Amino acid sequence: MLLRILFFWTLIIVLASADRVRLYRRLPQYFVADVVYGFIQDSRLNNCFEYLEDTNQLLLKCWRDNKLVDAEINIIDRNNKKEKYYPALSMVI
Repeated sequence: MLLRILFFWTLIIVLASADRVRLYRRLPQYFVADVVYGFIQDSRLNNCFEYLEDTNQLLLKCWRDNKLVDAEINIIDRNNKKEKYYPALSMVI
């Protein structure tokens, strides 16, 4: 009985944490800029100001429907293995 309850709660937690199904479709080579431009046009972003946060993040402040909105473009390299740094605390008495 306890095993069934545990299974039930685990199933609820897993299903509740699932965001949504994402289906990625292949873009033709060299047409990424066209897709990004189309997304910006469809989102009705215009009169933008840019700030290059770093080499992988572009921040935009744009007008849409007479309101100022924030937009950003991020490049996330999931294959980039960063060295883990564990700071140490030393105490001398």
